[in-house]
Amino acid sequence: MGNEDKWKANLQKVAFLKSFPGWLSSWEQGLGATIEQVLPIPEYAPHRVLLLSQGRFAVTPPVHDEPQMVTAGLLSARPHLESIHTRAFEEYDHLSRLDQEAGRTARLENILNAIDNNLERIPELKSRIQELVKKWDMESHRSQ
Repeated sequence: MGNEDKWKANLQKVAFLKSFPGWLSSWEQGLGATIEQVLPIPEYAPHRVLLLSQGRFAVTPPVHDEPQMVTAGLLSARPHLESIHTRAFEEYDHLSRLDQEAGRTARLENILNAIDNNLERIPELKSRIQELVKKWDMESHRSQ
């Protein structure tokens, strides 16, 4: 068997794999199915094979556990999950507000520390800050 025959044989095998009965090439094809088993793929850990009802199956990467991806998924699913997990979403919203406030406070502290640490090295810093405060005061009086 030559290289061209090997290439053709591989193309046929791949075409057959893509049409294999029950294989899900998209999640939408799994609608209505239930997961019956989760099998490891030892050579490709941590990937898994999900065996679904009706002889369907999917080869999957591991479930995302990075906070950024879980947050994005949770927020996308919120309209579907909030009525079921109301208290959990209330707690999540509370913790998100605390996190935002802590971030705001940390930024404020960083700015104030930077100013304090540079006052002696940059003599005009104090007068520039005073000018900014006066400008802000004048702008706030105009807007009232």
